[in-house]
Amino acid sequence: MSEPCRILLDVDTGIDDAMAIVYALNRPAVVLEAITTVYGNTDVASATRNTLQVLEAAGRDDVPVASGASRSLTTSFGGGVPHIHGNNGLGDVALPAPRRRALDTWGPDLIIERVRAEPGALSLVAVGPMTNVAQALMKAPDIAAALKQIVVMGGTLAHPGVPGVPSPMADANFHNDPEAARIVLESGANVIAVGMDVTMRTRLTVAMMDTIEARGSAAAAITMRAARFYLEAYRKQYPGIDFCALHDPLALAVAEDPTVVELEPMRADIECRGEITRGQMIPDRRATGTSTPNVRVAVQVDEKRFEQAFLDAMCLTPPHDATIG
Repeated sequence: MSEPCRILLDVDTGIDDAMAIVYALNRPAVVLEAITTVYGNTDVASATRNTLQVLEAAGRDDVPVASGASRSLTTSFGGGVPHIHGNNGLGDVALPAPRRRALDTWGPDLIIERVRAEPGALSLVAVGPMTNVAQALMKAPDIAAALKQIVVMGGTLAHPGVPGVPSPMADANFHNDPEAARIVLESGANVIAVGMDVTMRTRLTVAMMDTIEARGSAAAAITMRAARFYLEAYRKQYPGIDFCALHDPLALAVAEDPTVVELEPMRADIECRGEITRGQMIPDRRATGTSTPNVRVAVQVDEKRFEQAFLDAMCLTPPHDATIG
């Protein structure tokens, strides 16, 4: 039997972050070791509260939560995206105030402590702006080699970027802190980027929401109630669409089983200064022999395989093995 995938999860909880948390908790081959929170979809205090609420609904108060960065490395926080994630970050689904509080430890420090304690054992999955990860890497560069992998939800090569973001070819996570994303890519860690080229091909439909809400746990049902708000936001952004994408859950899935996507090694950097390109991931695919890859980028996805795995996990249906399929 293969070793479990032990994950540190960095989130800006948000709706798809909440789905990623429940998905991680329900996958038998995944051990969710700790969660750190960051600004992004909402402010960091709300992201922390939402994370604690989802864990409480799942009966998993044993998972440590630490609050991290409240703004990017170079700019102030301009506010969340209530038109996408609701005023509370969870599609305006009302939940009881969490009974416990986050740890007193700062999020990046928790990452450093956990990685140094067990070098080679942990995967870091970052599905919000990369600020916490960059702060940890700047403070403790040694953890880059001590991490099994860093899987980030960010970037796009061909798919258009997020509507409303000034850069037409940037996702929200990289655009919110391009300098932090650059630090992560240049850290020397084993980095995998799971961006919009693949996440926008994964579909959460109304039929799937209905099934999960009927068959899943209380925590899964909460995420599906929130997902209906998310879907309405998608319909406004992408006229004619009949689904919302599973961005953050896919990144979590890739950490567990990278064969669910096709990964292309490449040299890539993040544009930090361009007037219309800030936050864009720029690949160097020139066949010169001088470009050493620093990231593996997901360029294709077996969306049907992942969608079934997501549905099974959210419905608490045991999969037939410990891989995505």
